[in-house]
Amino acid sequence: MLASLGWGLHVLFERRRIARLGRALDILAEQGSAQAALAVAGVDAQNGPLLSGLSKLGALQEGMRQRIEHEEFSLRTVLSSMEEGVLVADERQKIRLVNPAFDAVFDLQKTPLERSVLEVLREPDVHRLLLEVLRSGATIERQLEMMPGKRPRFITVRAVPMSDLRGRPGVLAVFRDVSRLMELEQVRREFVANVSHELRTPLAIFQGYVENLIEIPDLPESERALVYEVLLKHSKRLNALVEDLLAIARLEARKEEFRWEYLEPGALIRELVDEWKVRTRGGAIEVLVDAPESLPCVRLDKMRIEQVMHNLLENALKHSPANGARVVVRASLLEGLWVRVSVEDNGSGISPRDLPHIFERFYRADKARGGATNRGPSHSTGLGLSIVKHIVAGHGGEVGAESAYGNGAKVWFRLPVGAPEKEDDTRLPAMSPTESVLKPE
Repeated sequence: MLASLGWGLHVLFERRRIARLGRALDILAEQGSAQAALAVAGVDAQNGPLLSGLSKLGALQEGMRQRIEHEEFSLRTVLSSMEEGVLVADERQKIRLVNPAFDAVFDLQKTPLERSVLEVLREPDVHRLLLEVLRSGATIERQLEMMPGKRPRFITVRAVPMSDLRGRPGVLAVFRDVSRLMELEQVRREFVANVSHELRTPLAIFQGYVENLIEIPDLPESERALVYEVLLKHSKRLNALVEDLLAIARLEARKEEFRWEYLEPGALIRELVDEWKVRTRGGAIEVLVDAPESLPCVRLDKMRIEQVMHNLLENALKHSPANGARVVVRASLLEGLWVRVSVEDNGSGISPRDLPHIFERFYRADKARGGATNRGPSHSTGLGLSIVKHIVAGHGGEVGAESAYGNGAKVWFRLPVGAPEKEDDTRLPAMSPTESVLKPE
């Protein structure tokens, strides 16, 4: 009887000990606290070996937890710092993970998690691409044009098959917005095409006249003189084009050094306009100056600002009417911070569609004004206003244009009064080939 009672107590004691160990394991699994688990299991001295193993298991679990937290932090840091958008989707194309850049690329206003790729992006091409990766198990890289009804955007997508810890298939996709690169590539192609066109015309004329001189060695002297005049004219045109191209290249590469000095801009403008009046004497052109007797001194490169004024006056005179032409050069002080200079003509004006583009390379003012100029065919290089923009930007200033189509045009620039912050900086700031500083007031 006593033996049976003793055996029953032993079984009860073992059950309780096992129950405590069970509760300790539950605490370790749920809370990750080895101390709490040991407190529950350690009430019995007979549990020494088990407590030692439990302590090791708790330490191991704590180490794994810290490692997982560290890896999660590292992953979040990497994903947050990436410029490319990252997407992880499961086999049903439900979104499981994205990084901040993904939200920025597609301008998402709310979380895309647990929603389908097609629902979030509304881009069937992306849906088909991910589906193809899931079915084929192959890595696919493709460039897609998205949002064609709005501003066209070009996105490169690299999608890689993957699987989760349970072996279920999924896909990892990296999105990169290359719209800006595509725009620059388009600018490059247009620039090459424009340069080729500008060079082809005078070279073709050269070739034709030289062939005539070779084929007709006894050409009359009077006709030969005309040929030489044409060759000289187009050689000057080629030289002007090459010089402008070199100027643009130096300005954009920040290799053009400035020779700074402080000058009163009103006196400089009046001097330049007087020179132009001599040039236009005999023609029906009226050139006027509207500027105060004294303006604050501006830190500038005199030769470069003379180049700016030359290009603006050339542009205005070229598009003034053949009869009754009138060009007004105005200078004024704005808010005590800027000296603004504008050149106004009474020509045909610039259409609103063309107005934002007149400072782009090879975008001729005569193109914006409907073809040939009011003074005959245009032989400009199409780089004059682009050079103006870059020189003014190098002075820390801005350029702009205003026009009422059919009622003349005004092109202006403004320079800061006083010295720039960096006195020793004598080079131009870098500017994008497509950048156009156009901030009309």
